[in-house]
Amino acid sequence: MDFAKLELLEKNVHVLSAIERGVAFGGDIWQTGHQDIREIFQIVQAQLDTVNEKVIFRTNSLSQVSQEFPVFVRLRYRNIIFRLEAHEFKVVGDKLICSIPSEVKALALRGSERYVLPFELDVSISIKKFTHNLKEITPELEVRMIDVSESGIGIIISGANKDFLKPYDHFWIKAIDHEKLNRDIFGTVLYVAPNGFYFKKQDVRIGLSLSTALSWENFCTLKKKCRIILSA
Repeated sequence: MDFAKLELLEKNVHVLSAIERGVAFGGDIWQTGHQDIREIFQIVQAQLDTVNEKVIFRTNSLSQVSQEFPVFVRLRYRNIIFRLEAHEFKVVGDKLICSIPSEVKALALRGSERYVLPFELDVSISIKKFTHNLKEITPELEVRMIDVSESGIGIIISGANKDFLKPYDHFWIKAIDHEKLNRDIFGTVLYVAPNGFYFKKQDVRIGLSLSTALSWENFCTLKKKCRIILSA
């Protein structure tokens, strides 16, 4: 993670808004304890309790977490990250419960709106994973596009291909809706949401960041197909 790209969320309303959006995308909890051994736990479910000003994270296991050391929480949405001191969280079984943090860092909001594509249209992109190993041959994969902004795309990958892309992998987009692009678009995987949050249980949602914006023609064509507009 490039921490230099993260900005401090100074207002409580911005912290609340970011976490409220972020809990749906999952993330990780990690702790460095005795002997500088780092333990990492995947967040499989999260809930924001605004009435009691608490955040509840359920993980695959928290049996190794110690109440003697701080923990770090990272949500995939906007790479939200915050630190909890030992007295600021409580472990109950596979749940970590904490107060809404006062200091949170995250990627800046998108400068443009995000357009949601109707699911029944089945708009797709052809994507090829970038590799540094010339001997490794990766196929192009046709995946469903679910939303788009000028410099970002949300996709759904089936459970059978869920390991095709991982966070911070690089890729090339070769075609949009089966039409070859005039130039391939290079990008980076921002997040991979855990199973169970979207559509079919096996499906995985992935957020893509594009190094160059879509062509105006492609972007306008996709916008015309959309019915819902979201902010970042």
